[in-house]
Amino acid sequence: MLFGPATLRYHHHPSPVLLKPASGSSTTSDAVPETLVSVCKAAVPPFYPHPLLRSGHLQTCAILFASADIPIHYKRYLLAAESSDGSDTGTFSIDVVVPPLSPAEVASTPSKKVLLESDPEYFPPRTSYFTDEEFGTWSSDSETNPLIVVLHGLSGGSHETYIRLALEPLVRPKKDGGLGYDALVVNARGCGYTKLTSNRMFNAMFTADIRQVIKMLRRKFPKRPLMALGFSLGANILANYLGEESASCPLHAAVLVSSPHNIDACAKIMFMTFTGRQYSKHMADNLKRLFERNYAMMSTNPAINADLVRSSVYLYDYDHHCTAKAFGFRTAGEYYRASTSVDKLLDVKVPTLIINAEEDPISLQEAFPRLEAEANPYLCFVTSSIGGHLGWFEWGGERWFPKPIMGFLSRMAQLELVEKPEEGDGFVKVSGTV
Repeated sequence: MLFGPATLRYHHHPSPVLLKPASGSSTTSDAVPETLVSVCKAAVPPFYPHPLLRSGHLQTCAILFASADIPIHYKRYLLAAESSDGSDTGTFSIDVVVPPLSPAEVASTPSKKVLLESDPEYFPPRTSYFTDEEFGTWSSDSETNPLIVVLHGLSGGSHETYIRLALEPLVRPKKDGGLGYDALVVNARGCGYTKLTSNRMFNAMFTADIRQVIKMLRRKFPKRPLMALGFSLGANILANYLGEESASCPLHAAVLVSSPHNIDACAKIMFMTFTGRQYSKHMADNLKRLFERNYAMMSTNPAINADLVRSSVYLYDYDHHCTAKAFGFRTAGEYYRASTSVDKLLDVKVPTLIINAEEDPISLQEAFPRLEAEANPYLCFVTSSIGGHLGWFEWGGERWFPKPIMGFLSRMAQLELVEKPEEGDGFVKVSGTV
């Protein structure tokens, strides 16, 4: 059907976890508990694909030509990596969504000078810096407004259009039809025009930085519901974090969008087709540009041969010569198998909505965690028959994916688990109907 809706399919445990109104919620305490799946189905609206973009390739490639003026403003803060032995000398940045600065503030803020000195070739749009004093006072023992933590995709940053599209309805004031939440983006090392201070950047299983951020936020805001949102590679990292933390995870809810899930399978299958190899070349080119931007530090890593990195044609080549070597793996395949998040999904004990398009040419459906979603009551996996990779273009150019994100996080902010997850293997089994 040229103008009909995409088909949405749900994969979930036969007895999903039950949710009840959160403490302090305006909903009556005797309300009937809801299943995670019923919450997700109510949050996910129909998707009507653009009639001229009825394939995954068209939906994905349309991103290259789409423009959207979404003026999300940030204040950036650099965090020194925490390590038990002090061996990690890395830094990374978080970009906190803030109201727009006035022209006078932009002209007078000392943070602009700091940012320009950190990377004189680029000044991220609508971004200034927190001073140490400002960041030190950014905390509250009583604040209860939800706070969303966002992870971007491969070689991206807080400036990406898909990030700003997702954030806009979440942070828009309630009086203007938004949720009025607070949010921040974690920029991976060397990404988002953050100066690299160590001789390695990031990988698909590197969860240390997101773990550090979540711990810091929990200390600063002990009463806020913390929820997380990951896109593409960032979704894979978030899934790994959720599984590693399992029942100890301090997050209230999570959303994974266009995650590759099984990176090894995606890399192999994508390389089997001509179009797949073009996507692989495009991703490798983006990573090589990131490598060159951070060459001063990356060239100090004795495990990396810069000439081989620069001659990489496909994503596998780059990961074999750079990412794998930087993190102690012998081959890209070994790295891919270790960083795949599909098995970690079995250990997730946070209510999580997973969204993928079935004809995504990058996060391929052959790698979808359908059975894993059916085995874990904390997961609800929804697939759309069309949408591409981070595309989901509707008629008029509007994008669909911010809608289920907003719907789910809005609802989850009002709910909590009927039974808290237990430590150890196995799940809290609760009965319920969808």
